[in-house]
Amino acid sequence: MKQSLCAITSNVEISPGIHLMWLEAPDIAAIAQPGQFITVRCEGLALRRPFSIHQVVIASEAKQSQVAILFKVVGKGTLWLSQHQRGDKVDILGLLGNGFSVGPSSRNLLLVAGGIGIAPLVFLARSASPQHAITLIYGASTAKELYPFSSLPLTLNPSPSKGEGKGEGEKRSNLLSLPDSVRFIPVTEDGSIGKKGMVTDILPDFLGWAEQVYACGPIDMYKTMANMSLRAKRSNLKVRMCQVSLEVRMGCGIGACYGCTINTRKGLKKVCHDGPVFELDDILWEEVSI
Repeated sequence: MKQSLCAITSNVEISPGIHLMWLEAPDIAAIAQPGQFITVRCEGLALRRPFSIHQVVIASEAKQSQVAILFKVVGKGTLWLSQHQRGDKVDILGLLGNGFSVGPSSRNLLLVAGGIGIAPLVFLARSASPQHAITLIYGASTAKELYPFSSLPLTLNPSPSKGEGKGEGEKRSNLLSLPDSVRFIPVTEDGSIGKKGMVTDILPDFLGWAEQVYACGPIDMYKTMANMSLRAKRSNLKVRMCQVSLEVRMGCGIGACYGCTINTRKGLKKVCHDGPVFELDDILWEEVSI
């Protein structure tokens, strides 16, 4: 863990209220794992703000190693951060937390993102795709709120048995990309693109394929997934190992203040120190009110 001033190399509002910021942070980029995070000191606020590592670029002859964070403007801290430009420096503390883990025998990985929860799963998809088959289900309220991946067809037919087409039903943008091997399934609440509904509506269709599941999104999404898991256990069905990333308001960010403590089947755990990634079934969701 190291505190440093990192230069901003770019800060772009990629969709209304959503910013993608790249930072020169070679020490963090060199060791970051999907699911880990950094904290940023925001002017005028006592507590640092946590942000998942969204992407990493290792140094080349043209530029230093960089990390990206993806954030939504929801308060004073993120508003302050959104107003910074290329060349400005921000106070970073990292690397923090325990990230996602992939079992040595797992091949098929299912990633489930809700809203801004796409942030850590892009890093996971990019890092795991060379060795694993990956399906990413991503939900938002409307098509305009989906992360604008570059040159990525958005498959309107979510059936896992059908191939990707290149005709009607695709949308392309000029921003970041996922590896071509990653199957991307969009879901929107208003049906403006992809399947209409919530990601949890189509999740059961992919559980027979997946060997491990990874999720990041709102608490209601997690609670629905936990209920699915409970019903499966009661029916004596095989339950896939599911890891979830919790996004909570943290105090110290290093496990000293207990401000982000949650109750689990293994006792009290600190999200910043023991997480932010936990097993879905370990958390006592009825006691979570983040």
